[in-house]
Order: sequence, then structure tokens, then C-alpha cells
Amino acid sequence: MAPDVNKIFDWGILGCGWLGRAWALDRIQAGESVWGSARRTRILSELKADGIHPVAFDASLETNEVWPRCRNLLIALPPSAGEESFRKAATFSHDCDWTVLISSTSVYPDGDGHHTEDDAVRRISPHSGVCLLDVESHFNATRTTILRAGGLFGPGRHPGGFLRNRDLTNPADPVNMVHLTDVLNAIGHVQRSRIEGPCNLVAPIASSRGDFYGAAGAVTSSSPIPVRPEGRRILSDRLIDSGFAFRHPDPVTTVADMTPPTP
Repeated sequence: MAPDVNKIFDWGILGCGWLGRAWALDRIQAGESVWGSARRTRILSELKADGIHPVAFDASLETNEVWPRCRNLLIALPPSAGEESFRKAATFSHDCDWTVLISSTSVYPDGDGHHTEDDAVRRISPHSGVCLLDVESHFNATRTTILRAGGLFGPGRHPGGFLRNRDLTNPADPVNMVHLTDVLNAIGHVQRSRIEGPCNLVAPIASSRGDFYGAAGAVTSSSPIPVRPEGRRILSDRLIDSGFAFRHPDPVTTVADMTPPTP
């Protein structure tokens, strides 16, 4: 659908998957104008029905897409979209007031350690073949917040399903998870506060894998498993110090209150 060159949307969203679409609906409910991208015709039709201006974007195709203008841009593309897609997005973001890029805690080393934003290392993801530090480097840090989010869960993504039968060799190791509600609230917070550069986005209360998997119904846990304090933890202190408050700071309590998925 051709954009109206005279219209400036409040938000543009590249990648209307589970997270991007949730943010689009949040902004629509707040009375703001939003355009959102997707590849499939069916999804584009659904976006239009929800009041979201649909924009076709397929990162795998060489196209001369013209995206509508917007004041703020959320980039919620999966790493598998490839670095070239993010490079295009970074070029487009130059014309926006503020950009929020959803990144990942996979930029931090494996193994024990408590990591702040300064501890990122260059790693090639075995899942997408992309180095997220390379992706992040395309964006102007003075006009972009990079949210390095932990494992996402929430409505429509109950972790009991994808964690079931997973290896629990180290049940005392910490998990680094964050609820969808906190991600949405964080996007709004960093955009309003104009927080520059990377911010970790992980629930602040340390939880063990055994307790989280057990609370999610993925494994049977007969007794609490204390978290190993020296394990791999991603710290969200920078975000908290900026005034952000998590609504779901304890992932174990949060997931225990969620309706379990159908087996």
C-alpha cells in the first residue's frame, strides 16, 4: 500500500510479530497513529483491520520500498532477518525523532558472571548467523535506545510449551526472562526519556531454571531450587536507575499465575 507522503505517523514498526504487533495495538489504543510491516498478505490484512497502516516488507527480497514517515520507530525484526535488513532500517531511522531497537542478551558471554551493558562481546549467533553487536552498530546511539531483552514470555507465549522436556542439567543456573508487559512499558519509557544506547531488559529478581521451568509446568519440581548466585545474570540496573519500574519483577511468580498451555 502506497504511503501518504504528507502524513507523519506517531510510530512506525518494522516487524509486526508477537512483540511488534502488541506495541502497535498498545499505541492504537492510546489514540496514536501507527504503521507496521509484515511479509504475509494475511498478516497485512489483519494489521489493517486493527487500524494499523500496513506496509509490506520482505527482508529477503531486493525492493525499493518507500516506508511512511514516522516520529518514532520500533525495530522488532528477528535476528534471522539478516544484517542487511537492519542496515536498511538504520538508514530509515535517520529521519525519525527516536528509534527503539529490540536486541538480545545473547551479546553477553556464556558462563558465570553478572553483566552490565559494557560487557557485550562480539559473538555470531548459531541460530541466525548474525552478530547483534554488528546490527547495533548501524544505529545512531544518540537517537536510539537498544533494548537487550531476555527471554520473552507473556500472553500468547506461555513458556511451559517451549520449555517442556528441555535439558535441566543445571537447574540452579539463573534464567534471564522478561514479561511482555514490561517490554511494552520499557519501550514507552525509553522513548519518552530519550535514553541513549543499550539498556538491559531482564526481570530483576534472580530465579533458577528449575524453579522457573517448574512454575511454568514444563518439569516436575518437588522442592525449591535456590539460584546459583554466581551464575550468568544480566543486570537491568541502568534501566531501573532511569526510573523504570518492572510490573513483573519475579518471573517465577509471574509464570505460576499464567494459564498453562494445552498439552
